[in-house]
Amino acid sequence: MNSNIDSFLYRLTPKIAIVGVFFYLLSLNFPIFLNFALIFIGISGVLLAVYGYRNQFIGSRWHLFLPIGIFIFLSFLSITISLYPQRSLFLTLPLIPALLIYILIIEVFHINHIRFIYIILSIVSLIICIDLLQVVFTHTTLSPSDLIIAAKHPLLVVPNDLIFLSLITPLSLTLFYQKPSSLIGTLAILSILLTIAVIILFQSRGGLLILLISMGIVAGTLWPKRWIVVVSILLVVIIIGVDLTQNFSLFHKFTSSWNARLLPWLIAWDMFMDAPLLGNGIHTFGVLYETYKQTIDLPVGITIDTRTMAWAHNFYLETLAEQGIVGMVSLGIVLSHGLLLSWQIRTNKQQDIRIMNVGALASLLSFCLASIFEISLIRYWCVTILFLLLAIITVCYCFSFNGGVND
Repeated sequence: MNSNIDSFLYRLTPKIAIVGVFFYLLSLNFPIFLNFALIFIGISGVLLAVYGYRNQFIGSRWHLFLPIGIFIFLSFLSITISLYPQRSLFLTLPLIPALLIYILIIEVFHINHIRFIYIILSIVSLIICIDLLQVVFTHTTLSPSDLIIAAKHPLLVVPNDLIFLSLITPLSLTLFYQKPSSLIGTLAILSILLTIAVIILFQSRGGLLILLISMGIVAGTLWPKRWIVVVSILLVVIIIGVDLTQNFSLFHKFTSSWNARLLPWLIAWDMFMDAPLLGNGIHTFGVLYETYKQTIDLPVGITIDTRTMAWAHNFYLETLAEQGIVGMVSLGIVLSHGLLLSWQIRTNKQQDIRIMNVGALASLLSFCLASIFEISLIRYWCVTILFLLLAIITVCYCFSFNGGVND
């Protein structure tokens, strides 16, 4: 009897895990369900551990997971040396579900499941865009920052959080490339067009920059050159047209001063110099910022910004300040390893793998670029999208070079 139950649960485990991951991604739009989604994926993880389900790897697997495992370990180790351990612990906890999502995906997902992830993320993007556009049309006098607050979306704090939507666009673009005339292709292109509109209306410089880069990588890799020219012209016309309706407010933001970024960057560097090896503790930048701001010696031409900065607006400098050289090396290995794996798949002869990998590569590379001026793991969407992209790339790699079994 027990053997029959065990056999049944063994076969059921991957299905529970897959549904759990999909439910978790959809719950990003519906915070009321997020706790249920976390419980669901937690149960999936327990079943995976108990029944030892494996279908992805034949041969070595540690070189794929090891950099991420070390990164997670060092992140939690950083709590023990933190100047504010309770804050560090609380803000580091989102790494746990992110890691669990990564493990579930690399253990039970096949290539076709990755396509469903892209579809779900396109739906998530579409719903967020519709909500934000509704806010724009009902609060016509508010500034972009106030509009974000009025939207009350748990993932969005400032306009540049729309980078999250920009990182989804290359995934949606690969769906459109595969099936442009299908319902999925229509859904994908609609989510992209609404993302463009939202980013311009909310005047997100970072969001627009990352959107153009990520879509440019996908288009330049997959489409013939003549189509790239057509798409580029169409994209520029859409952006200028929407910005025209806003009196070129986004253009003026691009031409404004970057002094607001320089101050937190300089402060992060000072924090790093005070604790170069292990840093001051993960997620401590926000509480140390005010102290350092009072004592920093600014270069000529840079003024003190009266706003409080919860993150450094530079993921690399923030990591140096909070986790020192050790943490920065670990982060660098994780990002470079993910990019290297994805780069190796770019010429794969299996079309589905190659195309979906192009979307993930464009998104991860854009994530690395956005890290120069905005990304921080203090924000939930950053943690989620990073580990999700790493998991997608790992699965694509496994089915390309490491003996994955797509059954």
